[in-house]
Amino acid sequence: MRRIYHRFPKRCDLVFDVNVPFSDAVATIVRLNGTHEAARLGDEMVRIDFQVQVADHKTSFLPVDEVPGLLYDLTEAVDFQIELKETLLSTERRIPRSRNVFLVRLDEVGMATECTITKTSSMTGQDALDLKRFILGAVS
Repeated sequence: MRRIYHRFPKRCDLVFDVNVPFSDAVATIVRLNGTHEAARLGDEMVRIDFQVQVADHKTSFLPVDEVPGLLYDLTEAVDFQIELKETLLSTERRIPRSRNVFLVRLDEVGMATECTITKTSSMTGQDALDLKRFILGAVS
């Protein structure tokens, strides 16, 4: 079954191929849900939390952990909404820094997967190239 969001933009920020089968690429995106990564940006230490949602009934998104059997019923194409929350880590406290939201479409292209990324939030911080790096890092 295709899980497509009908308002996915025609204009995109980045399109690239992932050299893994469609089912493996989908499983990789789903595994990112609820994880985090720490990174140093300049002199600051930042924690980046991942939240992943999947298209539901072409009009909305549901958290991937609320969709039973998600990995077994997807074919051809799927749209995800990925939210990256940045938190500045200091010795005294944690300060929310930004919340970046992306729409990601995975399309099956033979034995590879085409990935389309569009940033929907206007906050500064992470961009489509950063999300590509996270996805490719998770695949390998």
